[in-house]
Amino acid sequence: MQISSNNISLEVQVFGKKGNVPLLMVSGFGSQLCDWPINLINKLVNKGIRVIIFDNRDVGFSYKFADHKIENMGLIWRYSFSREKLSKNITKPKVPYSLKDMAKDCINILNELSIEKAHILGTSMGGMIAQLVAYYYPKRCKSLISIMSTSGNPKLPRPSKKVIEGLTREPISSDKKDVIMNNLETRKLWSSPKFPISDNVVKEHLSYRYDRMYYPEGLIRQYAAIGDDGDRTLRLQKIKIPSLILHGDSDNLVPLQAGIDTHKNIIGSKIEILEGWGHDLPQGIHDWLADKICNQINFCE
Repeated sequence: MQISSNNISLEVQVFGKKGNVPLLMVSGFGSQLCDWPINLINKLVNKGIRVIIFDNRDVGFSYKFADHKIENMGLIWRYSFSREKLSKNITKPKVPYSLKDMAKDCINILNELSIEKAHILGTSMGGMIAQLVAYYYPKRCKSLISIMSTSGNPKLPRPSKKVIEGLTREPISSDKKDVIMNNLETRKLWSSPKFPISDNVVKEHLSYRYDRMYYPEGLIRQYAAIGDDGDRTLRLQKIKIPSLILHGDSDNLVPLQAGIDTHKNIIGSKIEILEGWGHDLPQGIHDWLADKICNQINFCE
């Protein structure tokens, strides 16, 4: 279903009974709502959770900011994360929207569904957004679950050059076959070594998500929003709601130290680290993940 948020439309899907405990799950960079594994969703629903997923702005069936161009991506990131002082004459570049705007989208979804408070979960970029929901709207959050995400601390180790190049590598064409093969190869750079997924399963999913919506232009604006938000450590230190950090020790895209730093900056938070888990949601971790999520929810109810 479509809902209105900040004068834009967002595609939302809800699983589970209306009276169940609400869990809003926020997708990562470039991810569509179909990227949430239905097996994981079913496990949560079977444990009495009402799962709410949606397409972030600029992906899937949600609103596209097609008229907004990014003129200086490098400066956006340098302004927020540079380890060297920039000239005082340099002003912060404007972006079409911010992660704070995307956090407000989460609240507007809750409003449209008449949900006063919910548990907020996010993966990767979605974890950053979930952190901002907890910071700016604590009265709407029962708990925060930040998964394979980061504090944005510029002192943290960065992904390898190979991983960064893979993240930004474009397919040789926009044809379905080329897009699938490019995504198949790049995801191997950060997939879970202990929980492999067969190429055929990955290709089938990539084929489905391509047919649902292929819109690479939106990734540029989401990437700019991440760069614009910068270091969240001071904001994280003011979060008071119960928080759980989940991370794998084999994450090549958002290294484990990022999850540990998030944990250190959110006072009273808990952290769980899974051996052999990378930067994905393979079926082999669904039982573990569902248990950790439900334990957090049950603890806070």
